[in-house]
Amino acid sequence: MSFFAGLACASSVDQRETERLSSIAVTYGGGTGRVWRGDTAALVLTPRAFTAEDSLDRLPAAFMGDMSRLVFDGRLDNRDEMIASLNLPASDAARRGDAALVMAALERWGVDACPRFIGSFALAWWNEVDRRLVLAVDATGGRAIFAHGDGERLCFATRPLAVLAFPDVDRRIDESAMAHLLLARAMPAGATPFHGVFRLPPAGLLLWHKGSCSVRRYWQPDLERRIRYRDPRDYVEAGREMLDRVVAPSLRTTGAVACQLSGGLDSSGVAATAARLLDPTRLHAFTSVPNSAVPLPAERPRAFYDEGALARATAALYRNIDAHFVPAGDITRGEDDATRLFWEFGIPVRNFMNLAAWEPLYSRAREADASVMLTGTSGNYTLSWKSEALLADLARSGRVVAVARQLRGLHRHGYRLRLQIRQNLLAYAVPARIRTAIRRLRGTDNDWQSRSSATAALAASVDAREITDTMLIGSSGGDRDRRVRLVYLEKNWSQNQWLAAHPYVTGCDLRDPLGDRRMVEFCLALPPELWQRDGRPRSFARDVLSDRVPPRVVNEHKRGYQNGDWFHRLTQLRPVFMDELDRLEASPAARRMIDLPRLRAMAEDWPVDADAAMARATDMLDLFGRGIHYGRFIRWVEQSNG
Repeated sequence: MSFFAGLACASSVDQRETERLSSIAVTYGGGTGRVWRGDTAALVLTPRAFTAEDSLDRLPAAFMGDMSRLVFDGRLDNRDEMIASLNLPASDAARRGDAALVMAALERWGVDACPRFIGSFALAWWNEVDRRLVLAVDATGGRAIFAHGDGERLCFATRPLAVLAFPDVDRRIDESAMAHLLLARAMPAGATPFHGVFRLPPAGLLLWHKGSCSVRRYWQPDLERRIRYRDPRDYVEAGREMLDRVVAPSLRTTGAVACQLSGGLDSSGVAATAARLLDPTRLHAFTSVPNSAVPLPAERPRAFYDEGALARATAALYRNIDAHFVPAGDITRGEDDATRLFWEFGIPVRNFMNLAAWEPLYSRAREADASVMLTGTSGNYTLSWKSEALLADLARSGRVVAVARQLRGLHRHGYRLRLQIRQNLLAYAVPARIRTAIRRLRGTDNDWQSRSSATAALAASVDAREITDTMLIGSSGGDRDRRVRLVYLEKNWSQNQWLAAHPYVTGCDLRDPLGDRRMVEFCLALPPELWQRDGRPRSFARDVLSDRVPPRVVNEHKRGYQNGDWFHRLTQLRPVFMDELDRLEASPAARRMIDLPRLRAMAEDWPVDADAAMARATDMLDLFGRGIHYGRFIRWVEQSNG
């Protein structure tokens, strides 16, 4: 990925600002940047090519008769559609990179061009005549822009720590954002852990003019759109066509293509589709498997720890898949000393142990000359959605027989009916005030504290109960399943923005075709019954993938448990974490924000084996492991200020 940064000022930009931008590009972009300076703005970009078309662009670039400048990072996945809408001859289009297409679109439609861009991108457009800055990022979290404004100046970059390198930007923890993490929740869209530094939300559009700044979204899903076919088989065929359509542009790369391959529907579907489209070109499929020398907990009723067998079944169907099964390696530097992760991502990494366990996988991918890693991360909210509130929607519309049919099917597939009725029917049908009263009567009103490592003072400084409320939508109104799904999508897009730094850590550009905006719009428009037909969860994905994924994968209802040997890793890290706990107890900021006595009590009551640890997974992973990791981040920021 390319790195860019810049600033826009109400007054003039001097040579020192240009030199500072050059220094920022070297430090955070990994190489010498190309700098452009105007009267009141300056831009810098350090290029890195991931597609053949990237080499056609030279940025910062001039357009609109030399009145504007553009920097751009990412790719357009609807490149052909953009070429057609711009009426560009094939010979002309072949000489243009994606950034050149963006410039042509901005010149024709202005900021109204942004909804036309589908892909993973971030851009900065400066109009020298109007003294106006436009920043925009893609809709689903593939790229991010971070910024700080003081009324006179706006500085921005595609990495958060680069913004802190500008003068007069304090490096301080935003305690409200940190409270969300310590309450076991994601930061809100637009927030960062640094006071005064914000990020554009997914589909974010920032307009800055002479100190005046506004941020809005240029696109949101249309929940009113509907797709209806007379023949049910047409839905499946349309799903297969859409899957091919979104995977194909993700295969553009300068190196080999790799993919993550687990035993689940999403990564299996992406890998199988990529193999079909690439054939006979090779596709490297990487599966993380447990270390055979490490004892695992007993198998869980609805989960399994080793996804190797299912991944092998998928790989065996395609002659051009080179399957790699990679066990988790030794403790990594990111676990032992998280400074590198903080430096690269700019935040504490919630699932830092998973990332570490997969490090050998990415190392093997680099050895295979792979520059792109396909994933299926967003599939849970698009292609393989497991209906959350379908039962409540059916009950609200009076379809009692349909509810009964759903419950029979769920029972047949091994799901506990009492849990389904409570979580997917009553939870969405009972008004919030009644749910609150029931929690109070049962004494569970403060259950959120069981997953919180925040101090009572920090929790009291925010609305901890609202932040941790598991009910994502109100009980009034219909179409609950579609509405709750959109909330999950929004959270997923916001979280994805932090993964934009992945190439700096792994060397691979992560691409998630199942999060493509076209896939999102398609899935949200389908009838809700498709996702759990006759009580069969994820039925639509199973039908769509049945032409390319083995039956044993299609029909598997258990889920793979990532990093099943986590207790072994955490036990190895315990001495290091105990030393860190001592240091945190000497940190005023850590004491103020983290319930350190609780973490120490957990560490001193260590489980005797993996089974005992799994029974206390919330304590060990969510509280102790993440609590120490978040504390390290707080202390790292605190030390940098010292």
